[in-house]
Amino acid sequence: MLPLTVSHFVVHWDTVSTDTHILPPHFRWNFAAFLTDYVCFSVAFTFVSFSTVMPALVGQLTSSAPVIGLVGAIFNGGWLLPQLAVAQLVNDKPYKKPYMLIGLTGRVTLWAIALGLWAGLARRPTAMLTLFFVCIGLFAVTDGLASVAWFDILARAIPLRRRGRLVGMSQFISGLIGIGVGALVGLTLEQRPFPDNYALLFTLAGLTLVPSVIALALIKEPPPQQNDSPTTGSSRDWWLKILTNDSTFRRLILCRILVGMLGLASSFYVVHAANALHLPSSIIGGFVVAQTTTGIIASPVLGWISERWGPHHVARLTGAASLIGPLFALLAHLAGDGWLVRAYPIVYVALGFVNNAVMPGFMNYMLEIAPEGMCPAYIGLGNTILGVLTLVPMVGGWLLEATSYTTLFGVTSAFVLIGFLLSLSLKRPQQALPQAPS
Repeated sequence: MLPLTVSHFVVHWDTVSTDTHILPPHFRWNFAAFLTDYVCFSVAFTFVSFSTVMPALVGQLTSSAPVIGLVGAIFNGGWLLPQLAVAQLVNDKPYKKPYMLIGLTGRVTLWAIALGLWAGLARRPTAMLTLFFVCIGLFAVTDGLASVAWFDILARAIPLRRRGRLVGMSQFISGLIGIGVGALVGLTLEQRPFPDNYALLFTLAGLTLVPSVIALALIKEPPPQQNDSPTTGSSRDWWLKILTNDSTFRRLILCRILVGMLGLASSFYVVHAANALHLPSSIIGGFVVAQTTTGIIASPVLGWISERWGPHHVARLTGAASLIGPLFALLAHLAGDGWLVRAYPIVYVALGFVNNAVMPGFMNYMLEIAPEGMCPAYIGLGNTILGVLTLVPMVGGWLLEATSYTTLFGVTSAFVLIGFLLSLSLKRPQQALPQAPS
């Protein structure tokens, strides 16, 4: 029923729009397919959030902060680092969908984690942690493969003046569903015994990904544009020319790295709330609700801003919002008690805003500055460079063990502040659009 409902709205938008650009073939069909995928993927990872549920699960199996930080490190590394090699593989291929479908096979790993938990493997923490980290690593690598092709198809199937509403509508719907999912997560973790509570959450996440896979399999990939042509010369020359000739690309990547230093602290908010502020475990559900409710409110606005004024404005808002989480956590930690502690979900309000702003902001900006025919190259190169963020959660864990929460949150805030200031220099994509390297 969801694709039919979406098609109704897409038809309405096309009817009233004053935009005279010709839409790509199968626009309504692909809009519905991308939306279904986006919503189901988002809801699935509300059940097993990388910022709440997964760190909490690892925290049940070990007290080591660096090991807890591995959740973000392994996923980021597996997702980001191989993408340059993937881009080399797919950039000159006229059709990218086969590579996207191959990448979807890794989604079965969520079922493997659930099976291990149901089977009682948590009674052997080392074995369960090994299975968990191997599975999320495989998921990340295969999803990274799929994402390079996914972004290229998205850029050709959904033009910029429709992309903001796709992202905004997807995040709005998934946010509405996520409120109920967040409440269910809280009840499950509180009322069911460990590890059955986490096993149920991973099972539900696996089920929710099934419609996502079906939607992506049904996408009708647009034919390559006539002026899209395979790159000439060695692949190395292309990456070097992008890095040396495109100052906008360099500025965007540096900004994303600095703002991405938010990962120093984000894996430890839930641990900080439980161990330092002594908030009950049921508050995790409240964190999820705060995060998803923010998405409901922010997503349509962010999509509209991206379409109306450009994704660089959303990128700036992302940098500003990234400051709120570590700064508020720092203030709550210093206060130790009182309203600041009770208002700790504000940290997840900020995190929810940031998570929902990356796609209409930074990623949409990347799609627009990439010359035609070079989208996989830009996405692959950019995400591989962002692989430097892989170790950030582990560094955060080591920093926490060596110093304190005060130092961790303070250092995180300083890096993110520099990233926000740099984001103010991002130009409108149309003005910054580079020429393809020659």
